[in-house]
Amino acid sequence: MQNLNQQFDIFVSELLKWNKTHKLTNYKSEEEIKAQIEDSLFPIEKIKNVKSALDIGTGAGFPGLILAIAMPDTKWYLVEPLKKRYSFLNYIKLLLGLKNVIVCPKRLEELDNVKVELITSRAVTKTETIIKIAKPYLNKNGTILLYKGSNVLDELENIKANIISKGNRNYVFIKENNG
Repeated sequence: MQNLNQQFDIFVSELLKWNKTHKLTNYKSEEEIKAQIEDSLFPIEKIKNVKSALDIGTGAGFPGLILAIAMPDTKWYLVEPLKKRYSFLNYIKLLLGLKNVIVCPKRLEELDNVKVELITSRAVTKTETIIKIAKPYLNKNGTILLYKGSNVLDELENIKANIISKGNRNYVFIKENNG
């Protein structure tokens, strides 16, 4: 079995290969992809104990697939409706033997019977919209973790959140009590 660094190296290598044909991301170098992996992993200490999680719009794997690799005891649902990205995620899942990952080739609103402790999302839509579409999939007292840019405060006017900042990235934790 590969260690974490080996798994990430395989991911980087495969993403670079797939990007040449399928243009999954704008990242063209190993360094750029590794920076995205670091970004995805930055808040892991705050979420490492959750048992179930869902990533909305996983794309080429940031942050959901990266977190799933680093959190093998957490069941991850990676929601990605675009076929080429879904295919890549599924390929990496099989290549790395990720038994904790379910890749969902649909939009979040089309999922049935999924409830999780944590929902993550990066660069999908406005905070208010994410909260609205995520709530039905979140357990009581679950958490939404959004990876947002520097303009996040404009989106949080009436939303209670904890924010951890690193450079231009804001990691926004929203605790939901939908009980």
